[in-house]
Amino acid sequence: MNVGDGEENPFIQALQSDALNELLNDKNKQEMAENLADNLRKLSDMFSKLSDQEKQQFTKEFKGQFINQLKGLSEMVKQQKLSEENSENMKSIPIFGANEVLHEELNFYLMIAFGLLILLFVVFFGYKLYLSLTEKERKLQEKQKAKQSKKKK
Repeated sequence: MNVGDGEENPFIQALQSDALNELLNDKNKQEMAENLADNLRKLSDMFSKLSDQEKQQFTKEFKGQFINQLKGLSEMVKQQKLSEENSENMKSIPIFGANEVLHEELNFYLMIAFGLLILLFVVFFGYKLYLSLTEKERKLQEKQKAKQSKKKK
């Protein structure tokens, strides 16, 4: 792992990191992780070809940032894994009768809606019957008035 002058190759560290292994094990991100691993191998080869002075300069300028980003990636993968585990655990927690309460509430509202519908039909046909009866009564009264007016003449 140590290169010529004793500098540690950060790209080899990245290739051996838990974060990359987690990504490679994730079927959805496996292709991306393989591309990343290939790029890291290329960078490792390029790093090993650098002179000692260039390696020291790289170490000063980039190694800390690279390692921090690698640690951030590792933490992100761990958090994602924990959140997936938590979501699976939440699925297995029983809802303790929430479905039954929801079902009963739905039945209650359906019963109220059906009752209101029946009430509307009764009111509608009752109103029509009332209009019909009042119209008949009015016509009957008009006929009686017409008869009385004929008798008076």
